Amino acid sequence: MVRQNNRWVIRASFIAVIAMGLFGFWYAVSVWMPMLDAIDLSAFAEGVDWVDTVAAIGEQAVQLLLGITSAQ
Repeated sequence: MVRQNNRWVIRASFIAVIAMGLFGFWYAVSVWMPMLDAIDLSAFAEGVDWVDTVAAIGEQAVQLLLGITSAQ
């Protein structure tokens, strides 16, 4: 037997998800400001091995996540 869902509940849930997504975007834009000048691009020079490039990108990602999650 097929269970019928109430369309109003589905629509209200969808609107709630969209509203919370917009609120989260607004909060992230208004509160979190990344320090783009702290990103070190000196590792991306001519003649650099691709392994070094991937390692530098990974290191920058780790530093970015540590900066986001650390107490201010």
